[in-house]
Amino acid sequence: MTQFKDFSLRSEITRALDDLGFTQPTEIQRKAIPLLLSQENVDFHGQAQTGTGKTLAFGIPLVHTIDINTRAPQALIVAPTRELVVQICQSIRQVAAHMGISIVPIYGGASMMEQISALKRGAHIVVGTPGRLNDHLRRKTLSLNKLRTLVLDEADIMLDMGFKEEVDEILEYAPENRQIWLFSATVKPGISDIMRKHMKDTLSVKCSKEQVGSANTKQFFTVVGMRDRLKALSRFVDAASPSFYGFIFCQTKILTAEVAEQLIKAGYTANALHGDMSQVQRNRVIKQFKDREFTILVATDVAARGIDVPDITHVVNYSLPEDQESYVHRIGRTGRAGKEGIAISFIRANEVRYIKTLEKKFKLAISPLNVPSFEEMAQLRIASAAEYIKTVSAQTEPTYVAAQKLQSLVEGYSVKEVTKLAVSLLSEKFLKDMKEQDGVSFASTEGMNMNQLEKDGQSEVAIFCGTDDGVEKDDVVELLKQHTKLDEHDYSRVRVIKRRSFLKLPPAQAEQVVAAIKGKSLCGMKVRAAVSIDNGGFESRGGGSRSFGGGRGEGRRSSRGGERGEGRGERRSEGRRFSRR
Repeated sequence: MTQFKDFSLRSEITRALDDLGFTQPTEIQRKAIPLLLSQENVDFHGQAQTGTGKTLAFGIPLVHTIDINTRAPQALIVAPTRELVVQICQSIRQVAAHMGISIVPIYGGASMMEQISALKRGAHIVVGTPGRLNDHLRRKTLSLNKLRTLVLDEADIMLDMGFKEEVDEILEYAPENRQIWLFSATVKPGISDIMRKHMKDTLSVKCSKEQVGSANTKQFFTVVGMRDRLKALSRFVDAASPSFYGFIFCQTKILTAEVAEQLIKAGYTANALHGDMSQVQRNRVIKQFKDREFTILVATDVAARGIDVPDITHVVNYSLPEDQESYVHRIGRTGRAGKEGIAISFIRANEVRYIKTLEKKFKLAISPLNVPSFEEMAQLRIASAAEYIKTVSAQTEPTYVAAQKLQSLVEGYSVKEVTKLAVSLLSEKFLKDMKEQDGVSFASTEGMNMNQLEKDGQSEVAIFCGTDDGVEKDDVVELLKQHTKLDEHDYSRVRVIKRRSFLKLPPAQAEQVVAAIKGKSLCGMKVRAAVSIDNGGFESRGGGSRSFGGGRGEGRRSSRGGERGEGRGERRSEGRRFSRR
């Protein structure tokens, strides 16, 4: 079926779709809607990425089957985040605009009493997050006695966030004769478990991978070290200004806050969004971003779930996500509604394999891109100064007395002196921060031999002791000399901080060194060592032992509806940065 009118839908739904200008269904809608409408009771699994129209794929059949006269929850939609709950409610309300269907959102951070009142008034469809839904079910303020359909949207994300127990509890409250419609981007073990334990004779459809991402999004990667990423980011933002309006994605909430803080200090209009923020703070930040009170939102994956912001021009992966589906979710935020978008990923040399895997799996083209050079940035600033001079020159001369006196003052100086003054003022306005970047250059990513990079990229050996343990650089060098075959140049790159010692080497060589020194004696201690898998954290600086690692994502939330935090690994020591061998 190529158009919505080809489906046997209620006239009120067809009218609402016409009002919205929706005529042709997406692939997941073409495949799912006929199946969900054709049978009285069906367990269904739809596999499709974000942005492929999943909400209407289940929303239209739900609305079509609602009995208006039964003022009780007949459909329950479970989603991983508050923002996604709100988004689903908005979409389904549009489809049900002419039907008088009551749709109630339920999520943590909002008034429990207001939600209880809304449920008492009667709701045909309830949309909620797992934790808060279970709160209502336990309090008996939400009854599922009349439930016909349970929808699990973004089910794989819910499981990744640690909501398995909460989802299982909801399934226990649901009546036995309910049908389950499950939607996910992937089929991970947890998804298979739900289908095996709770669903029967499941009908499955899969959206083709060609729909992943947007054809209007140009995707790039650039090889840049973690220490230089803030400078690289500022150059990309400046090069795109004043039109830059985008997301900067980081692996952890600590890195997110750090990057946002540094951008603000540098004069950019930026803010952070992560799981340590209250719902009031999150709502305020999202509204300000949508209103363009700031144009750069630094966010973690989970915190940004369900946020629908139109006209995003750029997505920058400051650090790569751990799983490939998250990459797709990130870049899907730009290049919408026929507009061009740009996605840029910062990678280390030995992460080229990740890019190649993405290209192969999702049939993408991710091209190498150079960080704008200092000379290019200087030319852009000078061009802006030239436009400013043109604008000022076109203005009429001021008539008020003080300005006329100032003009007389300037006219008393020579052309050379006035030129010097103008250059000084323009430099302060347009080149203020350029002095810091003078001489800072980035290697050409476009000119690199990517196959060789993949083979020879640098890794970092970490030894878990340092100056606080009485270990000095000479001690580490002596250990390496005794048990490895490194040369003098390698020894010169050893660095020792308070609780760690480091040495950068090619990956294969790093593995050999770790194997050779593990268990050996260093200053009377048994050596523990590992190869760094620094996927998005700051390297330790200047003798301090603080490192920000890329944990396993953004942890689970409590069954009481509140967040338990976004990165369990962040509460632990630096050890999570390293893969134990």
